Amino acid sequence: MSPKKVMPIRTTFNRRTNGFTLLELLVVLLIVGILVSLLTLSVGLVGADGAQRREAERIEALVQLAGEETMLHGIEMGLRFYRRAYEFSIYKDATEEWIPLAGDELFRRRDIPQGLELDLELEDRKVILEFEADDNKHYRPQVFIMSSGNVTPFQLRFREAFSSDSYQVLINADGSGEIKRDELQN
Repeated sequence: MSPKKVMPIRTTFNRRTNGFTLLELLVVLLIVGILVSLLTLSVGLVGADGAQRREAERIEALVQLAGEETMLHGIEMGLRFYRRAYEFSIYKDATEEWIPLAGDELFRRRDIPQGLELDLELEDRKVILEFEADDNKHYRPQVFIMSSGNVTPFQLRFREAFSSDSYQVLINADGSGEIKRDELQN
């Protein structure tokens, strides 16, 4: 047997490939731009919804914690809402006045995130919230958290300034709370 010679196969391409055409690049850039804008819009919607829920959960937890503090220490606490903030206060028997807890880390004044607003209802009546505290007025909280464990029942909505979507916090007289997502009927 004699060795067989293998002939190399040679392939030739008639067309030279130098890369992508300008039209192909523009189409890819257009598709990427559309995808990025859709992703940005969806993240923005989820972010706003997340801020509402986070703030609703925070106020519910703070009210429950304040209820525990009042029972443990035999003190009376209050909660005052503004259009874009809320703050806790404590009742001083000696002076018979409510003092905001400005220096307390847990119960300090809290501003809500930009773009959100608060709506408050007490005893099924909508409360018109002030923008800021008025130093000329006698300070008085809207919600009372008593040492007996009782809390003024209230309904609070965290909503976007120009949207009907909101998170609602319902606080019962025993201090227990519930958060639910709702659609406001305008």
